[in-house]
Amino acid sequence: MTEFNLTRIDRLRYRPTKEAEEFLGDLRSTLIPGDKATVAKLAIGRSLSEQLNTGDIRLPQDAEMGNAIEGTHLFGDDADIWSCLIAIASEAPPADAASFRSLVEGHWHRGAMLLKQDYEDVKKADVDFVVRLAGMVPTGTRTSGSIDTFKEKEGALSIRFGSESIDPDSGEQLSYTVNRPGVSPHLAILGKTRSGKTRTGLDIARQVIVTADLPLLLIDPKGEFVKDGALVRKSEWGDRTLEAFFPGIRALDVPKVPVPLDFLWSSPTAEEQQLAQLAIGFQDSFQKCIRAKGDIKLDLLRQAVLALLEGRRALESRGGQRRPITLDDVLQALTDVAEQSRQSIGSIGAKLNAITSLNMMRPTMSPAEFFSKRWVISFGSASDEPKRLAIFLILDALNSFFMSLPDSGVDKAGNRLLRHLLIVDEAVEILRYRHGALSSLVRKSASKGGIVMLLSQSADDFDQEEDDFLEQMGTVGVFSLSSSSVKTLDGAFGRRMRIEDFSDRALPPGIALVKFPGQNARKILSWK
Repeated sequence: MTEFNLTRIDRLRYRPTKEAEEFLGDLRSTLIPGDKATVAKLAIGRSLSEQLNTGDIRLPQDAEMGNAIEGTHLFGDDADIWSCLIAIASEAPPADAASFRSLVEGHWHRGAMLLKQDYEDVKKADVDFVVRLAGMVPTGTRTSGSIDTFKEKEGALSIRFGSESIDPDSGEQLSYTVNRPGVSPHLAILGKTRSGKTRTGLDIARQVIVTADLPLLLIDPKGEFVKDGALVRKSEWGDRTLEAFFPGIRALDVPKVPVPLDFLWSSPTAEEQQLAQLAIGFQDSFQKCIRAKGDIKLDLLRQAVLALLEGRRALESRGGQRRPITLDDVLQALTDVAEQSRQSIGSIGAKLNAITSLNMMRPTMSPAEFFSKRWVISFGSASDEPKRLAIFLILDALNSFFMSLPDSGVDKAGNRLLRHLLIVDEAVEILRYRHGALSSLVRKSASKGGIVMLLSQSADDFDQEEDDFLEQMGTVGVFSLSSSSVKTLDGAFGRRMRIEDFSDRALPPGIALVKFPGQNARKILSWK
């Protein structure tokens, strides 16, 4: 029992029955866009919404099982909530990982069958089916983050793929609507060094920023755009800087200049589970940053962060002045918690101490203020572990802030109103660690008015076993590659791809193979 905790739940692999997988797959393709986790949680939630007549949840005897999905991708940032709901619905709390997995798979199957019955009851009428499900959702109130500083751009946002965006055969000018109903606004642009992927991505981003007047966060892991605190002039941009693309952009050269973001911001009225999620998120980011495996020491870190968050909330409830939590505070709280439990802070504490000494984060701005501006944050002179932690904490804060917001509105034509653009250059720097916040932003931020753009050199960078980023991108553009495998591109392009499809011969300079939402892939001249 001591080994059964949220971390174990995240690491377990859960399998639907073949029958459930088939029906939910049909829903994904016809009615409910999203990844496997979205429809899986819909099924589990449907089962939890309807009380069992007798006994506990059980799978049918001799049920054939489908493909597995890892807990971290199934439950995402809400593992604590789902585990509580599943445990409460059981006759007896699960005693170990195996019994919990059995409950999840049982609800997954039962919920899928209930959804199937619901669909048949309304004679497979899509609108009536959605209305029926909406009627099952409990009503209530929610506390959201401030969005006063976010502008929402109304109307269809039509963009070109690069400065030219021309069909090389017909000369036709090509464009598409990035925020139209039913499609993902996110983009992935791949290409080897000097293929033009970054140039194209920035030109697309410029169209979005100028047209919709959005705030921007550009993460620059290798220091391509900022040097010695100043924006870098690029010859390929006519000796211009990022200012030419994004008026008013601010440069941060970390660690020379710390990031002024309150990375552990929480509402004064935050509930206990919200604080627990923040603490777990910090623990997860730190663990991935240093690739640690010591569960006990890492749990001390979670306890330390949670104690700080609870202490700040208690202080504010008594009328005390709010004070942001710093990495120094986390280090001191970790030391205190370790002493109280008669343990040492060990290598976890030593790593935190070393990273803290670099002063990379200075929490002076709330997330609402910070993410309402345009930033390029460069880490060219930062060492690997501090750089990773800073990037992870920034993404954690952006994800937490976005998830606290209500869904953005839609105009009369159904186009989603936009709020923010995130660009990650050299995205492999984050993708290889399977960071939960980036996954959540790709999966969930579209409904909040967010756009995510990922730029990377290789198809292998997106080789996520279950959380396939490329299939969740609305637009995928690929210039010539030097990848040893392109299998990860099969799902995005809807057919088996070959290495030869992305050779220099197939895709000469300026030409990309592009898959727009709802369209067949085609070659596009992106730049000259």
